[in-house]
Amino acid sequence: MLELVGFKQDYYELSRSTNLKTIIYGSKEEFISNRDKMPKYELFFDKDSETKIEVDGEIFYGINELKKLSGRVIVLVCIVGGKRFIDACEDLRKYGVEGYAVHFFNNITFVDNFWSSSNSYRVTEIKQKLKVNIVCRDTGWIFRKFAEKLESNLSELGVDTKITDDPDDKADINHHIPYVAFKPYKNDTLMITHVDASKKVDLLKKQLQTAALGICMSKDTMDKLSLWGVPREKLCYVNPAHDHLIKTHKYVIGITHKCHDGEDVRKRATAILDVLEGINPEYFRFKIMGAGWEAIVNEMRKMGFEVELYDDFDLDIYTNLMSTIDYFLYMGFDEGTMGYLDALYAGAGTIVTPQGYHLDLGCGIDYPCNTITEFHNAFLDLQNKRKLIVDSVESYTWRLYTEKLLTIWKYILKQKPITEIFKNQSEYMDGIFSVLVEENRL
Repeated sequence: MLELVGFKQDYYELSRSTNLKTIIYGSKEEFISNRDKMPKYELFFDKDSETKIEVDGEIFYGINELKKLSGRVIVLVCIVGGKRFIDACEDLRKYGVEGYAVHFFNNITFVDNFWSSSNSYRVTEIKQKLKVNIVCRDTGWIFRKFAEKLESNLSELGVDTKITDDPDDKADINHHIPYVAFKPYKNDTLMITHVDASKKVDLLKKQLQTAALGICMSKDTMDKLSLWGVPREKLCYVNPAHDHLIKTHKYVIGITHKCHDGEDVRKRATAILDVLEGINPEYFRFKIMGAGWEAIVNEMRKMGFEVELYDDFDLDIYTNLMSTIDYFLYMGFDEGTMGYLDALYAGAGTIVTPQGYHLDLGCGIDYPCNTITEFHNAFLDLQNKRKLIVDSVESYTWRLYTEKLLTIWKYILKQKPITEIFKNQSEYMDGIFSVLVEENRL
């Protein structure tokens, strides 16, 4: 089903709420003349072409390619005229396109008279290189790091940048790290953090009578300051960046039994090679104590897994091993393994067969597994959980942090048109998109 979106339903709100990819369908000529107003999109389908063509570096797919689309999408229809929009939607339905159809020339997000209706924001002529003065007296750890990372990235982005102890009245922007003890100028911004006393709230209220914006590190702080009487239109937030220097902690998996696979398969040791097929070695390493594992461990290492192997039993090494593992692994069906008891006493998680005295100890098994597929899925679940945590900060780079601040400053100085500033609202929620301004319709 293809649903037609009305004028008042904002494209960006639809994109955020559905998380669907955007494609463009219509006239390539009309697209090219309005390219600077277009949001981020995946593909363009030219209504007048049957085969793929390239114009001015843009790839335009033929209409027959629409049949290959899978899943629901947002279609931005780039055709002038209401009737032609309706006709285009009928064509899209014939090709089996499902999702939402937005008329580029008749939607509140894109119509020209909407963006030009406000007299409060007019782009100024850019005559020289942007000058940013980072005001930071701190010579120690965190604040200085923010200042130096900003200086480095701003310089790479072509901004004239320096770090000083005091504001510079010749700078386009003075960015104060942090806000305490500085008297800001008109176009200055304040890095807001550690607001832990009412006198600091009062100081911010006074500073923001002059300064352009206070930039918090979180939405939570921004909202609290607004509740405490700091003008919301003078607040926004930019989440902090991450250095990406720390290596991801690998799950330590413990195995403490002999390998009998040359005689019988009671322990099913060799099956671990099948269990680990397709598992990412960046998330797991193994500590194994027991004789007969050499050949299997060699194959595990070839797969990229880090393995500590102890052929002989040593009580001291065993005690230390069991106290350092995250999960204990046992795939045998011979009533149970004594290592399971020690793993529980060490507080480790368990990936074991649900049999024998494994079931009698009054403690639930974290991952009760019988088949190779179940053991594989247990590792996959742990991997996905760890990856989700790691990925949550993957995009929090110093470059993106700097670009968010730079966009805010260009908004303050009116060095970018509103259409360009708010072009990629689906990318993130902080930065300029947390600024409460008329042009952002909040």
